[in-house]
Amino acid sequence: MKVRAIVVDDERLIAEHIDRLLADAGVEVVGCCTNPYEALEMTKALRPDVLFLDIEMPEMSGLDIAEKVYSDNLDSEVVFITAYNQYAIDAFRVNALDYLLKPIMEEDLNRSLERIRKRRKERMGAAGMIGNRQLSASLFGKFSVYIGDDPEPVRWVTSKCAELFAYMLLQQEDKEVSKWQLFEALWNEKNTEKADINLRSTVSRVNKTLRDLHAGMSLTSVRNGYRLTMSGDAIVVDADPLESFALDSVEIGPDNLNQVEQLVYRCNHPFLKEFSGEWCEPYRNRYRQYFLYLGGKLFSYYERVRTEPLKALRLAEMLVDHDPYNDSLRAAALKLRHQLEGRKRAAAYYEAYAKLLRTELGTEPGDALTDMFHKLTD
Repeated sequence: MKVRAIVVDDERLIAEHIDRLLADAGVEVVGCCTNPYEALEMTKALRPDVLFLDIEMPEMSGLDIAEKVYSDNLDSEVVFITAYNQYAIDAFRVNALDYLLKPIMEEDLNRSLERIRKRRKERMGAAGMIGNRQLSASLFGKFSVYIGDDPEPVRWVTSKCAELFAYMLLQQEDKEVSKWQLFEALWNEKNTEKADINLRSTVSRVNKTLRDLHAGMSLTSVRNGYRLTMSGDAIVVDADPLESFALDSVEIGPDNLNQVEQLVYRCNHPFLKEFSGEWCEPYRNRYRQYFLYLGGKLFSYYERVRTEPLKALRLAEMLVDHDPYNDSLRAAALKLRHQLEGRKRAAAYYEAYAKLLRTELGTEPGDALTDMFHKLTD
């Protein structure tokens, strides 16, 4: 298992340089920041094995950070990085595992990493290790987040906390979201000052919930916004496999049929049902298209292998609920209804659809559907 590290240095170029050195040494750098307060929040959320801390930083020194890490029992080792040898005594006074002098030499870094691995092995052998607990999120239906195998969803402090977390989950991995974008999406009815207060308060509450869950995730401050930072596979989102199946044009066959069926039926519910913000609409449209695409491929597979008609009809009606004016789906449902329920029920189904089109769109069913109807019922 890789060593997980956070790098903290108020000079961004140096922090990024240390990040690269650690990555080259096989370390998983789960966070790299220049703000000491952000570093503390990140440490509480991600629980890294080690922090590489610059000692001399404005506002809060690396020594102060280390003292807070240890006082909060965050179970992370500390390696100090400094340009001055005289800080060695101070470093070990706060129980640091090691210190490195700038410029960092590869030999010295490897020595520290070896000490970290040895200390971690000793801790695991003596008392076991409690890692971050994996979350799972359901975006279809009521937005819900679950921790481990607990059947009860996570309780958010406010509904806005849940909405902010859902919004950040839907951003591209490691994307930095400006606070202005968040103001517009979640607090567009408030002025900038009040929106800023609400955002900072909500971020703090979300991070406390994630920290209490040992979720390995946090909303970290970046420039003029935030980024959702997480360790490894900290969360599984139900929308991800739907998107993957759709975008990768996965072919359906006996080997994955059960998985596709479960996915389609699970994603049949409205997307982010309880959120009313306009920001939800593009995502609803996107995932609706993914759902219809995969559901359509599943229906084509049913037709190809001549699946039980009732099962095929159930799927066709499900797809019609999401795309009620689609003549092709209506034709498939009409044909199956005629097969299962007879001529009169099929005719009633066609007439109900024709009435819907006249009322809602001022139009009639297409020629292909109408011709099919007459062939079935004449």
